[in-house]
Amino acid sequence: MPKQGSVVVTVSGPGNKSIDSVQVLLDGKKQCDTSPCVANGIKAGPHIVKVSAAGYSSGTQAVKVASGDEAVLNMQLSPASEGTGVKVSADGTGLKLWIDDKEIGPLPQEVKDLTPGEHRLRIAGNDRFAPYEEKVTVVADQVKPIGPLELKVVRGLAMIEPGENADGAKVLLVSGSEKRQIPKLPYRVEISTDKGYQLVASKKGYATTSIAVAFDPGKDQKRFVIDLRHEGDASAASASAPQAIAQAAPQIRSGGSGRAKAPAPAPTPAPPAPVAKQPAVAGQGTLNINSIPQSNVLLDGRPLGKTPRAGVATTAGSHTVVFIHAEHGRKQVTVNVAAGKTATAAVRFP
Repeated sequence: MPKQGSVVVTVSGPGNKSIDSVQVLLDGKKQCDTSPCVANGIKAGPHIVKVSAAGYSSGTQAVKVASGDEAVLNMQLSPASEGTGVKVSADGTGLKLWIDDKEIGPLPQEVKDLTPGEHRLRIAGNDRFAPYEEKVTVVADQVKPIGPLELKVVRGLAMIEPGENADGAKVLLVSGSEKRQIPKLPYRVEISTDKGYQLVASKKGYATTSIAVAFDPGKDQKRFVIDLRHEGDASAASASAPQAIAQAAPQIRSGGSGRAKAPAPAPTPAPPAPVAKQPAVAGQGTLNINSIPQSNVLLDGRPLGKTPRAGVATTAGSHTVVFIHAEHGRKQVTVNVAAGKTATAAVRFP
């Protein structure tokens, strides 16, 4: 009879933590699904034991079985490594990833074979977005998630669509002294974001409407819907303000669309508070603020009193305007003020 023995295999993780659910193979043949594993009737001589468990790296070890004896094998498994690298994603199409000046490919990307330490990431490939660069530190046996990133839009697609009472309206794309008439709605136009633009719509018998043309980071396309309201609506009551378009209440609809909402007639708000004219200052613009119905307003956290407020001097750049109504709650808008220009922040409750 062949000389035989037995093998006892125990499996543990770091710190001798027991691992109960394992797979034990002896010379490629499955022996057990649990630990400890006892295999009897094993031919005397050398054998190869392989052990695997979910979440751990597999382990392989040789064992020698003596005739009539029991060979004991204690195997410790280390946690499985996810790799060493980064997992990168970003909003927008056509974007690619470079690592240390080496092109990796289109996003999203997961790279698991980087050396631990500092690496330089670059995201580009779509001329609608500004290139993005970042230095990251990679830790051994870890994949660092990065994103989804939102790159700055440098050239966006404005999709201008007709809304209420827009038939026959004159629509201009305005930036300072530059004025470009939109021939017919709907209309699509590429717009550079290096300077501020507004859509100004006018029609006889209707209040002039203005919508700031801006693109959120990572979003290079946006819908802008032109709505007009009759001059007799409450929103036209403060037409004595320096800028008539300040009383056009543009509202952002869900789905990323800029829209001047045509409200139902509402009580006429109080006339705007007198504003002293101020000399032009470099890097400064003005802001017209209104709401329907009247509400209290904060500009960057600073109380301004009740709407409407016309010709409010402020620094050029992005500002947050919060409207507070005792019955309808709060609404917040972000508006970009260009140097030497006038911007509009307006909402309608509820």
